[in-house]
Amino acid sequence: MRKRGKYSPEYKDQAVKRALSGSFTIKEVSESLGISYHVLRQWKAEFLKKSDQTNPPTDKQLKESEELKKLRKENIRLKEDNAILKKFAAMLSKEQNLD
Repeated sequence: MRKRGKYSPEYKDQAVKRALSGSFTIKEVSESLGISYHVLRQWKAEFLKKSDQTNPPTDKQLKESEELKKLRKENIRLKEDNAILKKFAAMLSKEQNLD
């Protein structure tokens, strides 16, 4: 059985930052450091949770988040409207073919 390693907070932060940089995947970073993929995922979750607590969202981020929610709702509504119009167009074309 493998021994559990004790890693310093600095080591964990560096590993997570390397994974978050986008240059490497979490799997690649974990393999290169010789740690478990799941351990690095946990470190990443803890790091992001800690950084969210220390850096609350700004007004701009909140406004952008609200606008994004609004746009997503509008997008869903427009897709539904589009589906209805397609069905209606199909019905009209069938009626014209029967005449």
